[in-house]
Amino acid sequence: MPTRTNSSLPISKSKLGYTTSNVYRMPVKKVWDAATDPKHLKKHFIDGMKGTFNPKLEPVSWNWKDWGDWNFTPIKYQKEKELVFLAPEMGGKYQIKVRFEFLRKNGKTVFRVHEEGYMPKDLKTAFMNCEGWSEFHTGLKTYLKYGGDPRKI
Repeated sequence: MPTRTNSSLPISKSKLGYTTSNVYRMPVKKVWDAATDPKHLKKHFIDGMKGTFNPKLEPVSWNWKDWGDWNFTPIKYQKEKELVFLAPEMGGKYQIKVRFEFLRKNGKTVFRVHEEGYMPKDLKTAFMNCEGWSEFHTGLKTYLKYGGDPRKI
């Protein structure tokens, strides 16, 4: 499987992107942990992970058997509030910015994934990634509510 790395890719200045969101009837800490911690991510979204998201902003790699490794460069970390990282655009031409945002509202946790940096000619890729983050939310919610790996359903 190919490895997608960001170190040599230019960072896109484009603001073209989208936001996916879901509401969770549980504490922010529980949602944060399930969305960022390797032991939880491997149970509902990825097959493997190298590194962890942390305040030192060290590189992280997610792995899928079907997609290979995807390497991320964290640029902001506020535990249980916000995580921002650079990720390679699926075609491997440039880096986009991904932002996880966690809010407490009316006794519930709102978890949003913002992605920006797509070039207008790459809208199809943006829509594919939007679909992936929507699936991430669905799998995360299923995992948090019922346990187990929702990919096996």
